[in-house]
Parts: sequence; structure tokens; C-alpha cells
Amino acid sequence: MTTPLDSPDEAGGPRLFLGYNTLPDPPSPMAGFIEYDMDSRAAGHDMGAVLRVLAESLRSQPVPPEGTYDETHRRTASMMRADAMVIVFSGRAFSPEQSPPARALWENMVEGYYQEGDAEACAGARRAVVGLAVDREDGRVLLMTEQSPSGGHTEPRRAGDDPDGSLFDLLGEVLDAQYEWTRAAFRL
Repeated sequence: MTTPLDSPDEAGGPRLFLGYNTLPDPPSPMAGFIEYDMDSRAAGHDMGAVLRVLAESLRSQPVPPEGTYDETHRRTASMMRADAMVIVFSGRAFSPEQSPPARALWENMVEGYYQEGDAEACAGARRAVVGLAVDREDGRVLLMTEQSPSGGHTEPRRAGDDPDGSLFDLLGEVLDAQYEWTRAAFRL
């Protein structure tokens, strides 16, 4: 399990990416990504709240009137299908098998008793960079690279077989909102 770091200076701000053509159905094979401009103020806020605001913002964007985009723009938009969303952030990593304090922290999180700063106080919680990814078929991946005391990072590894949680759900909402807006705007 991971939790975002409390300090925006430590986190360096979350980075959000939109993946194009990552699913196998046409028009792939040209997979790519773009980075969303995450305002630096987002680093000082709860990541769940930031994702909720982003999803709502995308849903409330007005759809341009028909005829705004010519056939070339529509063809390009259809070739750049939004299939995945990834958020990368610095945080603290721990697992319930690691130690009794980590198990207690896990139980508090599951039961809704987690308090900001608990992960930092947990014996054995390690600094890490975490990537959460979702796709339109509800595929979910959690990648993590731990930071050593010298400041270097380990090779990224996949954590868990079937990751779950509210950040994945919210990331999926942002992806759905982006996908639906694009379909409506370009009449796809």
C-alpha cells in the first residue's frame, strides 16, 4: 500500500499522463502519451480531491458546436483514442505483511481511520515513487520504485495482482470524462 507524501516539496507534485491507443482495437498501433499540466498547487492537496475536481472540470467543459472541427481534425482525434490514464507521485510504501505497525496502519486505512501523517510515523514505511494506471477496460496497474537511503531508486516493480482503491476509481473517472468529451467534441 502507498500513501502520498504530505509535503509538496518532498512529492515534487503529482504527474498525470493520458495514454493514447494502448488497447489493441483499431486504430492502434501508434501508442503514445501526453502529460497533463498539473498545477503546482495540486501537490499541496489531497490527490483524491484533485482527481475529483479534474473529472468534474472535464465533464463540465462545453462541447464545441458541430462544424468547429474539419474532417482532418476529426480523423486525427479518432486516431488518438484516449485509452489509459497514469498518475505518478512520491509517497510512502508499506505492506501489512511487513510488520505489526504496518498491519495496524493497513487496518486503519481499510476501516477509514487513516490520519494524515500516519504513514510517515509507521515503522518500516519506505520512500517510493508510485505509478497508478487504469485503462478503459478497467485494467489496473500499480508500479513502485523504492528510494534507497542514498537517494537512488530500485527498478520499478509491479505491486499486487489486482490493485484496488479510490485513487484507481477516481483516475478511471478522469479517463472516462476525457474520453467522453473527446467523442462528443469530435463527433466520433
